[in-house]
Amino acid sequence: MKLHYRKAGADDVPALAEMNLELIRDEGSRNPMTLNELAGRMTDWLERGEYVAWLLCDGDETIGYALCQHQERGSEVYLRQYLIRQSYRRRGCGLEGIHLLREQFAGISLSIDVLDGNVRGRRFWAKAGFVPYSIRMRLDPPQ
Repeated sequence: MKLHYRKAGADDVPALAEMNLELIRDEGSRNPMTLNELAGRMTDWLERGEYVAWLLCDGDETIGYALCQHQERGSEVYLRQYLIRQSYRRRGCGLEGIHLLREQFAGISLSIDVLDGNVRGRRFWAKAGFVPYSIRMRLDPPQ
């Protein structure tokens, strides 16, 4: 398996939206957006240049993606979304994808947010070398 990234474009939005929906379900997010809403949001982000989407590929097959945003005057890249499709998990693809991102953004810090209840995700990120930096807390309105 020889993994590589390629920059996503407008034609990739449907696949990105599908993977985003898979990510929302996997991590236990409360995000209620539909597939069409996710596609619209992704299109907007990419058109405005707010984020750059990178498709992780094995040959011609897309096996995952990373959605990145440069921050802190270029000294940090915020990895807003990262997903390896279910059928490619537990093969080292996720860690290899992070390794490739680290090479791509050499000398730049990578930051992520992980939902507290996403225990599997927290374990993955720790295995990839990420360490806790801050705790974001939330107070929801009474139900």
